[in-house]
Amino acid sequence: MPRTKEQNQEIRNKTRRAILDSSLKLFANKGFHGTSISDIARDAGISKGLAYNYFESKQKIVEAIFQETLGTGNLLQDKLKTIGDPYDKLKFLIETMFDYIKYQEEYWRLYFAIALQPELFTTSQSINKEFEQIFLKITEKIFRELGVKDPGLEARWFMAGFDGLGLQYFFFRENFPFEKMRKFYLKKYSAGGIKKLKT
Repeated sequence: MPRTKEQNQEIRNKTRRAILDSSLKLFANKGFHGTSISDIARDAGISKGLAYNYFESKQKIVEAIFQETLGTGNLLQDKLKTIGDPYDKLKFLIETMFDYIKYQEEYWRLYFAIALQPELFTTSQSINKEFEQIFLKITEKIFRELGVKDPGLEARWFMAGFDGLGLQYFFFRENFPFEKMRKFYLKKYSAGGIKKLKT
């Protein structure tokens, strides 16, 4: 019996997901230039030709991976809309960022690699900048709701802190006090900590 249109779409979605997951893993561990389409196809359990049917190049795969971050940003905004108290919003945002660094290591390794080679990934850089603007807008709005003196500047400082935290965690993991830093951020941006930012 021939497959239905829905079944064919489900197969396509699963294949695309397998390609993206394998690519992210291999790019993070072997590097972009050290990974071939053949490597990706082998890891995803498909033929090289089929991989090219979905993505014409490794560049397009990287773009697709980062395109998904925009969806993550939109989901984050939707979740924050369900939280009324701005302190709870900030706490949720901090917990989410720490969990993302801890449990999405392969993505962050690729992110930092791309950040250091902007001339090779102009489209990906554009996508990342768009995500950064979403995150900046979210954070600035929360700080404004909290009455912080300079919400825009504080939002940028907040974001820069997480970039630096991610780098230190990946390079110095054995000695990096990850959970202590989580508690530090939660305390720094608690009601008492925010009070100091209003003066």
